[in-house]
Amino acid sequence: MKKAIIYSVAVCAVSWIAALLFYLSTGYNGTSVSDLEATTKFRSFGMLYMFFPMIVAAVMQLISGEAKFERRRAMNYRLSTKSNPIYKFRPQKSWLVAIGTTLAITALSILFSTLFAEVKPLKEGIMATYANMGIDLNTLPEKDLAMLNKIPSWVMLLGTVLSGILAGVTINALFAYGEEYGWRGYMVTSLKNTKFLPSALLIGFVWGIWHAPLILMGHNGYHNRPLGILLMVIFCILGGIVELYFTCKSGSVWAAVFIHGTINAIAGLGVLMIPDGNAMLTGMTGVAGFLALIFVIGLLYIYDSTHDRIFHTTLGTSLSRKHTTEA
Repeated sequence: MKKAIIYSVAVCAVSWIAALLFYLSTGYNGTSVSDLEATTKFRSFGMLYMFFPMIVAAVMQLISGEAKFERRRAMNYRLSTKSNPIYKFRPQKSWLVAIGTTLAITALSILFSTLFAEVKPLKEGIMATYANMGIDLNTLPEKDLAMLNKIPSWVMLLGTVLSGILAGVTINALFAYGEEYGWRGYMVTSLKNTKFLPSALLIGFVWGIWHAPLILMGHNGYHNRPLGILLMVIFCILGGIVELYFTCKSGSVWAAVFIHGTINAIAGLGVLMIPDGNAMLTGMTGVAGFLALIFVIGLLYIYDSTHDRIFHTTLGTSLSRKHTTEA
């Protein structure tokens, strides 16, 4: 637990200082989405920000001797964590279940969003979203506009989901690994003697408040940004329970990486299909998303109670059981 607390303080301090420096140097506050240059800088910084959990964790591992740099060839070094099997890449069926669960959560979040706003077919939602941004799609060349009108909404939806899955397990996974190396990697091994739920609450809380500077600069589009930090913490705790469950079930941080990457890729469906929704109520990071996550967590708990019992044991017990089975 002590290592996890030290890491939590260190990663937040490093990340928040970097965010403060970014804000002081750019003045970015997210109020003008039409400023392409400023928005691009913020997104680039956001991608860099995702690697701070890994950087801080790796430094702490190097200091403690839990990891070391191995020389593979001249001027080619690799960070080695051979003593920690949680980082090993071993494809498993549970990864597919994890991705499927992510799709179910997304679909349920859109379903629950109907309680708060109108959900439109994807094509109509995209056109409404552009209209809200002051972009008139009718100004497109007639050929492009005609092609857009010919594509059925369900085809667009299917294509978006499939491309989201592909992005989630490839390019998005690269950036998600930067975070998960710390959250479901370093922190999990640091909490191996702690039971599942307390661990999930701590990791999720730290993960949530770590986002605070980005939320204050407009990330996720919350109108009330201080309240948005609270909502982000709730989302990270609930989403973190799902990620931690599949991490323990598979014995690998990669399950969380693929969940995280896929969520980042397809969570925008809620924004596009609910163009007039309130970010605090609709979509994955609003109340609707919380309801979806609670529903799925309930199903996982029921299943787990008669199978792996991950919810009822320490993280170390679940991981060692999995790693012993693999060995």
